[in-house]
Amino acid sequence: MTAAETPIAAGTPASPAAQPRWRRALIFGTGFGIALGERHLEVTIARARSAGATLVAAATIRDFRSRPAAEWGAEILKFLSDAGESGLAATVLLPRDEVIVRTVNLPGVPDKDVPGAIDLQIDTLHPWGDEEIVWGWSRAGVDSVLVGLARKELLDSWETLFAEAGILIAAATFSSAAIHAALRIWSAAPASFFCFTTGEGGRTEIYGESESRSLYSAEFAMPLERALNIARAELRLPPDRAASMLSEVLPVPEGNITPPSPLAWAAALAGSAPRVTRFANLLPPERRASHDRMHYRLPAFLGSILIFALVGVFLIYPAIEQRRYRSDLDAAARKLQPAALRAQTLERKTASDRRNIAALDDFRGRPQADLDALNELTRLLPPQVWTNAIEIYPDSIVLSGEADQAAALLKILDSSPLFQNSEFQLSVTRNSQTEQFRIKTMRRGRTGRTTP
Repeated sequence: MTAAETPIAAGTPASPAAQPRWRRALIFGTGFGIALGERHLEVTIARARSAGATLVAAATIRDFRSRPAAEWGAEILKFLSDAGESGLAATVLLPRDEVIVRTVNLPGVPDKDVPGAIDLQIDTLHPWGDEEIVWGWSRAGVDSVLVGLARKELLDSWETLFAEAGILIAAATFSSAAIHAALRIWSAAPASFFCFTTGEGGRTEIYGESESRSLYSAEFAMPLERALNIARAELRLPPDRAASMLSEVLPVPEGNITPPSPLAWAAALAGSAPRVTRFANLLPPERRASHDRMHYRLPAFLGSILIFALVGVFLIYPAIEQRRYRSDLDAAARKLQPAALRAQTLERKTASDRRNIAALDDFRGRPQADLDALNELTRLLPPQVWTNAIEIYPDSIVLSGEADQAAALLKILDSSPLFQNSEFQLSVTRNSQTEQFRIKTMRRGRTGRTTP
């Protein structure tokens, strides 16, 4: 389960052009990658240096979805402790089917303006309507960016699960972002190539780059050759162009030993060199665990002392002036504070009155429609279905209860002219005789506040 430390060649056969020497000198760090599978967790630790990388350890945490988080979390913490890397924050690859990956062309847009440009068209990049989402981006080419989007509810659930397991998360990303970053740490990526990997459920994930398309990433539930033909067409590659396995494209141990999990290996590599890599991170900055390590702090502290010794004299006078200027601003602000407070109070009261009026208007038209929906549920649900709670919202209804077979309820609800897009809010759990469910179904032709 655990691989001994093995040196890894910095370059790969597909990417022979080495990065500049000054850039390679910045490669220094340790990455902890976690790939979320359908049943198992793949974990890998990679140590990056300018000469190459080292596979520190790798393991598989089995059946994590059916076990308490504290149980498999203890296995991961022991894995880190045994590898001598306690306290590492993880780079987590979300399941490919939970992330929408887009390549957006933004010719001439500098990095500082990219978030604003993406935000202007974010609603066109995903199919989830008004549901709250999270997204991250990284450069895919000179004029294009790679954007990953996921539902905030799913990301929050994964973050909560890892918090229960006691695992720190530095980044929540997706496979194509990690692969793109890992390929460029020590060497420049080739002009065109494509590769594939197969998941636990037999689904094939393909990643590629070509002169016609800066980045291509997709997952297929079809025969491998058919999926490769689709990828060749998307990348404008010749029909006879062979595909490589992902483990052959990424840096591999000397002796061409295949890493236990290429996706976890790519995540560990991407997180091991934060000074030279940038990949899409769906976690908000304030919730990201630090990559700092204890053995980095002494060099950083000594360097800080040297910098302050050299420039401290030039900063003293500006600091005094800034403090004086701030004091003057605070005095002026205190004079204006009473008027500002009155204006804020009036603004809050106006906003509150508007909300109350809107709520009354909405409430006036809701009772009959809500009764119709409740009657429809009474008609639709079989007698053997027991509901514990029915939460009615302007645009949706949430049902909680028990049934012999909960999966069939989605189709029954969607057959009604009043409901659509039914889905489970939580995983179905089964006791000795029945299945406990929580279903959210959308009301046709209704809009309103989103279900909490």
